[in-house]
Amino acid sequence: MRTRFLFVAVAAAVASVASSARADDDDDTQAVEVRAPHRTYTLAECLALADRNHPNIWAARARLGVARGQLEEAKYLPYFQWYLNASAGVLPSIGGSSLYTQSSYYSINPSNFASGYEPFFNLNISILLPIYTFGKISSGLDLAEANVRVNEWDTEKYRQLVRMDVRRAYYGVMYARDARYLAKEIVKKLDKAIDGISQRLDKGEKDVEETDRFRLQMYRDETLARAADADRGETYGLSALRFMTGVQTGFDLPDEPIKKPDMPLAPVVRYLGAARLFRPEVNMARAGVQARLAELRLQRARYFPDIGLALNAAYSVAPSVVAQNSIFAANNFNYFGYGAALGLRWSLDIPTNAARVQQSESRLEEVRALERLALGGIGVEVENAYATALEARTREAHWDDAEHRARQWIATIESAIDLGTKDERALMEPLRAYVFARLEHLRAISDLNVNMSELARVSGWDSAAPSGS
Repeated sequence: MRTRFLFVAVAAAVASVASSARADDDDDTQAVEVRAPHRTYTLAECLALADRNHPNIWAARARLGVARGQLEEAKYLPYFQWYLNASAGVLPSIGGSSLYTQSSYYSINPSNFASGYEPFFNLNISILLPIYTFGKISSGLDLAEANVRVNEWDTEKYRQLVRMDVRRAYYGVMYARDARYLAKEIVKKLDKAIDGISQRLDKGEKDVEETDRFRLQMYRDETLARAADADRGETYGLSALRFMTGVQTGFDLPDEPIKKPDMPLAPVVRYLGAARLFRPEVNMARAGVQARLAELRLQRARYFPDIGLALNAAYSVAPSVVAQNSIFAANNFNYFGYGAALGLRWSLDIPTNAARVQQSESRLEEVRALERLALGGIGVEVENAYATALEARTREAHWDDAEHRARQWIATIESAIDLGTKDERALMEPLRAYVFARLEHLRAISDLNVNMSELARVSGWDSAAPSGS
């Protein structure tokens, strides 16, 4: 039952298009469909367009841009703790000195404005330059650099996933089109057989019955009834490719038969070795370990103070205020000065920092465990993908043999029909066998291409995937 369903589902799908093409040939007056200009894209072109246009890759590159921006911030942040304060306004006339004042304290904030007000301005710049931070700066840079590497491999992970989706859609479309051409071939043979039975029935030959023609017609109708599956598969595949490549109009694939992979299946140890070197998840885990180590060093460095150089410059001018020339008198309105000093800043939140160190140690253990999981898990994925590709290769070889035998069977029956030793009824069984074998052979070729592409993805060895040419 399953075998019959597989045959009918795919063969019939393709037959509807062939049947319509045959009707077009019979009716010369039928209107010709006008197709918009389109261009065919090879698999390599589809992959290149997807690398450039797929939204997931754009999002991953944006996250990478954020990480690179954080790295730039980590490079400059310790050395640019620069602050500037400025203010401006008006002040009344203030005279006298610190010993003999001529104005009360409240004169700078009177209840109402009077004459004698003049503008004032002050500016203050302070700079902190770190000299030695016990590893805080270097640990911060290491953390930011490791985060960049994590996001670089994250971008590569999404790139490989997208390329796998492109290959799956590409081979799906090629498979559907090959099934269509197969249906066209089978429908022609069925039509020829039905015509032969009809002619013999019209002549009144007793060795054929109306049920023989009904059987052939039912087989043809059943095929046509399920013909939409192949069209649906092709439409879905082309729609997915248009989305992933970003080419929304005039998009098509080369009209050529699906081919077996041009890349040989290498020994499994080669894929396992490639996975440990190139698999994005493994490299992300390695970079994550480096990031957590840098974070732990940073938290431990916070037990110690920061030693640095403090620079300061200040300027203020208020013409309405009498300047104080004594060094022991506060000169709050008219002054200019600058200075430099060696300083130390130490946060004494030792208990809370100990808790942060403990958290960083736990996060480091987590990432190390994930690294072991990645290294072990990719081995399982690679061996499973390799076994699947090996099964598809074996299946393709056997269905290739079965397809050739079915072709020979059909040729033998057709020769016998031409010689008159057999009639068209004898074509039913070899046609069914050929359609099933051909469809399964096409499916096996498609599966082999897809499975080898998946093997290339799980091993991180993208060049090991079929090129589709």
